[in-house]
Order: sequence, then structure tokens, then C-alpha cells
Amino acid sequence: YYIWVAAVSSDGQGSYSARVSHITNTVPDAPTDLMIYPPSESCDQLMVTWTAPSNTGGLPVKYTVYGNGVEIQSMIATESTILSDLIADTEYTVTVVAVNELG
Repeated sequence: YYIWVAAVSSDGQGSYSARVSHITNTVPDAPTDLMIYPPSESCDQLMVTWTAPSNTGGLPVKYTVYGNGVEIQSMIATESTILSDLIADTEYTVTVVAVNELG
């Protein structure tokens, strides 16, 4: 956005101020490069890593990790986590969502 300001009175309109630009914050893009692998020989853990979105919306980003549609972890500015206490021989769908204060 570009903003100019001018005062108006009974004598008429004054001069415009200098133009000021403003960039509006937005919601972040999705994280990329999601990778899931076992961190060790353990059958009850998965390591999840991802790359931060290139567009954070101009605000600090928090990541929420979902397993089978249920929120498992919420973190701030961490691009990896270990999911623990998983059940062996069970299929998991893992999703990572980036959010900021706008959504």
C-alpha cells in the first residue's frame, strides 16, 4: 500500500505529505521438503524434517505437526521433530503446517 495524507479545513485542502509505503503481513506459505524416516532402530519413533517456507508472511512462524489428522506437536521456528510413542506396524499420515499470528 502507498499512503499520502493531506489536512482539510474550512480553508480547503493542504499539501499532501510524502508518500509512505506499507507492506501488509500475510499468512505463511506451506513448508516444503517434508522428510520422514526412523531416527534409529526404534519402532516407536519417526524423525520428521522440513524446510521453512520462503514466504513467512513477514511474521514469526510456528509449526504444527499432525499425525493422522490429530495435532501432535506445536513448535516455534524448529524445522524438525521426533514423533515418539508410535505403534509398530501402523500407518501414519504426517502433515506439517506453518502458521503465524494471522493464521
